Amino acid sequence: MTEASQTRCPRCDLTYPADEPGCPRCRRIRQSNILIATTMVMLVILALVGWLGMQVLFM
Repeated sequence: MTEASQTRCPRCDLTYPADEPGCPRCRRIRQSNILIATTMVMLVILALVGWLGMQVLFM
């Protein structure tokens, strides 16, 4: 029985199969960071639109 070739991630030092496109741990962290950044941008836009709506409403 032969083992599949393994690759070690230089960033987090995790060993993963070489046929995967990248480190699964780092890929998951990147996806989480994208989700957090998108949520923050949406909250800022919502706050700005709400603030502008209040300015127009009370003029």
